[in-house]
Amino acid sequence: MLLHTPTLFLVNMVIAAALGICLGAVASPARRDGMTYWAMALASQTLAYLLFSLRDQVSDWLSIVLANGLYLATFALFAEGLSEFQRRRPQRWLDWGPVALLLVAFSLLQPFLQLRIVLISLLMAFQCLRLLQLITSRMHDTPGRGQYFVATGFVLIMVVLLLRLAGIYTGNLDISSIGYSNPVHAGTLLLSAVILVLISFGLLLMTKERADELNQTLAMEDELTGLSNRRFIQNMLIKQLALSQRHRRPLVVLLIDLDHFKQINDSHGHLSGDKALREVAASIQRRLRAQDFAGRWGGEEFIIILPETDASGAHVMAEELCQRVAQTQLESISGKPMTLTISIGLHALNASAEQKYEDLISAADRALYLAKQKGRNRVEQA
Repeated sequence: MLLHTPTLFLVNMVIAAALGICLGAVASPARRDGMTYWAMALASQTLAYLLFSLRDQVSDWLSIVLANGLYLATFALFAEGLSEFQRRRPQRWLDWGPVALLLVAFSLLQPFLQLRIVLISLLMAFQCLRLLQLITSRMHDTPGRGQYFVATGFVLIMVVLLLRLAGIYTGNLDISSIGYSNPVHAGTLLLSAVILVLISFGLLLMTKERADELNQTLAMEDELTGLSNRRFIQNMLIKQLALSQRHRRPLVVLLIDLDHFKQINDSHGHLSGDKALREVAASIQRRLRAQDFAGRWGGEEFIIILPETDASGAHVMAEELCQRVAQTQLESISGKPMTLTISIGLHALNASAEQKYEDLISAADRALYLAKQKGRNRVEQA
């Protein structure tokens, strides 16, 4: 059974409109996630299909020139949305140049059907390659599987272009009339409908996966310092303790306290106190190895978990961290110099005893108290 071409145009138009409404309903320009541009792209494609279906009922400029221009604008808007999603500056001359070129060229080539078909096919292929370049260049930085659905959709569009060109070359495709139905024409329009759904689903999935990643980060990150929060670092300590005990590997816990933090707040203000906490957190981050974990334990206290590390190695690292913080040149919010020092309590896992994570924290806390008692800006072990 041969599918009716005008009906397939209507199907594509309805699908594009429905998907555009769905994306528009969840779009928010303030989020700058590309969704607004993608909804506009589907709206542009809806108008293009509407004008295509009005061939021989409205002027050729509307049903040919403007319709094809709107169709190419779909790809330009997809590119704008991807650039916004990826937080990169859009290259509008690359995205919109093909649209401008087509509008000018179609006005001049209106009597030459074959040339018009070749031109728009080449411009669409260029835009698909541009979109694939945007996706693949940031593939490792984009979480999840949505990007693969989108990339597959644009690859399939290029397959549709090849089918169209092959049909024209062999004489099996006549697109001079919108009502002409044949297997090639019907097949490409049917595949176009599938591609619309595939790309739209992929874009929605990309946005959801980005939001999920952000929520996961917020759930385990301390907002002020950027280190892990207490819940995450506590769970990590429990896991690392279990691994170390199972495989009889060394493990060290460091509890770190910013000295005279109340005095910093009283003398320089709470904003300066926040600045001091961020500076200590940054010093900790710079000193960590790939296998280490650090977090904010609470208030002005931090914790570092050192797997595969013995007490002597951890002591050297802790001393270096103390020196680095003490040498920090930091100014308060008002521009006054602030002196920072830290005290560190160190505890190494006792391989011969069954310790819980609370035991490690308690021992490191006793060592920290001892460091405070002995004058601060030092490392003590318990």
